[in-house]
Amino acid sequence: MREPTQVNRKRKTIVDPESVTSWMSEGLCRIHPPAVFFPNDGAGVERARAICGRCTVAERCLEYALENRIEHGVWGGASERERRRILKRRRIEVSPG
Repeated sequence: MREPTQVNRKRKTIVDPESVTSWMSEGLCRIHPPAVFFPNDGAGVERARAICGRCTVAERCLEYALENRIEHGVWGGASERERRRILKRRRIEVSPG
């Protein structure tokens, strides 16, 4: 029986600077497990929000989630519920009347 061989491969991220998601390569979320940003409870949301609070691209992240109507997870420090409220507020602000 052969011993398992471990291959050490470094992941390379290729970033297209013209891409609408190029900012993602600068996000602090890239150094954390994705599960951190898809929490099951309020404490998890607070943990993700704390990371986003130190992130230089949090604003762009939030706008991306709003523009693309992303329903799950914490994006730019905002939970699903908070993003729905932001979108509702924006609709009210731009509605005629």
